[in-house]
Amino acid sequence: MTSPLLSVVVPTYNRRGILERSLPFLLGQTAQRRDTEIVVVVDGSRDETLEMLSARRDEPGLRIVVQENRGLAAARNRGAREARGEVLLFLDDDMIASRDLVAVHREEHFRPGERVVFGALGLAEGPRRSFLKEGVEIWGREVNARLSAPGHRFRFDDCHFGNASISRALLLRAGGFDESFLRFGNEDYDLGWRLIQSGAEMRYSPGALAKQIYDKDLFRWLRDCYCVGLADVALERKHPSLAADLRLSRRERHPLKRFARLSSALPVDPLAPAWGLAAGFLAGLERAGARGKALGRAQSLLGERQYWRGVRDARREGPVKEAGEGARQGRAA
Repeated sequence: MTSPLLSVVVPTYNRRGILERSLPFLLGQTAQRRDTEIVVVVDGSRDETLEMLSARRDEPGLRIVVQENRGLAAARNRGAREARGEVLLFLDDDMIASRDLVAVHREEHFRPGERVVFGALGLAEGPRRSFLKEGVEIWGREVNARLSAPGHRFRFDDCHFGNASISRALLLRAGGFDESFLRFGNEDYDLGWRLIQSGAEMRYSPGALAKQIYDKDLFRWLRDCYCVGLADVALERKHPSLAADLRLSRRERHPLKRFARLSSALPVDPLAPAWGLAAGFLAGLERAGARGKALGRAQSLLGERQYWRGVRDARREGPVKEAGEGARQGRAA
């Protein structure tokens, strides 16, 4: 049987330095193959990403697509439309591909039929290890362990398309990523749920490993938590049947987390300065590479408050209709 043409779709927005680190790991896997291409979608970047890519135009199999900033879902859809492959491998721009990532994804699609294949997630080595990165690493291990469990049935929140391949025809029938999910993410959970409802075959491939270059600091992580609150309200509105499984429907037992939720709901929070000081202090410790479970719990408490602020604002303001500067925000770990 002839190997199917595979297109790796990499959306990117203002992350030249990250892409310079991750792209060579893909180019090394595709340089000698005629059945693989890499489609990098530059989603309105203004940090000389395009200039960096233009200098590599002669790399075998590399294609560059440019569009105005429209968000992650739109960039993935654009890459899917421009791709020539029968199989699409979506890979985030901060993912370092293992040496055989493309080959493992390709092998999963070699047999007849259409399917979605989710690869394993890891954390790339970096100059600073901190409680924040420890939390991301733990989250990745938990996801991988859950998906590896015998007889696991996929849920919508198992569907992370930062390292996932899908038959092109299957994606098109599902309608692609919903571009109304803009700066705050959940476009992957939405697509995953629609694919589950359609009866699509889903697989987890631990050998298809990609490691994330996690460059966010605590303040960026807190902003992501706020965005997740916005995203969950949007997903609840589109799919009411998922509401019970979303964090916003959970009854928190921990008294401090209940307090953080109450604080986020107040029109004027008298403790806002204290929350800000706590975030600043914790951010300083994170930059210094501090670790420990106590710091992780303090981080979780601050994130809880930000999440519920996002939920509060989304319910007050209604659906978001326009993309903007934050169009590349995604789900926090």
